[in-house]
Amino acid sequence: MSSNKNTAQTGLIPRYINNAVGAAGNFAGGAVDAAGKSITGAGGNVGQGISNTTRGWGNGVSDYGNSVKDVTGATGQRSSTAKNPLGLTR
Repeated sequence: MSSNKNTAQTGLIPRYINNAVGAAGNFAGGAVDAAGKSITGAGGNVGQGISNTTRGWGNGVSDYGNSVKDVTGATGQRSSTAKNPLGLTR
């Protein structure tokens, strides 16, 4: 009987160790995943900021071009911009 009890206890220790290692791995993996998602989000925000800035520059140039057409009385379609989404003559 004592040998059966010893075998049962011996089986429990590796199971507890495996569970503990698995839990630690799960925790560490979750932390790394969260860090990765944070970096991805920050990169996305930087990219969005750059995109918005360049869109603003592009709209500014197009507005200037539209103004030149309006001042000179040029015919033709105006560019659609944030300030003039329909591209109307002013």
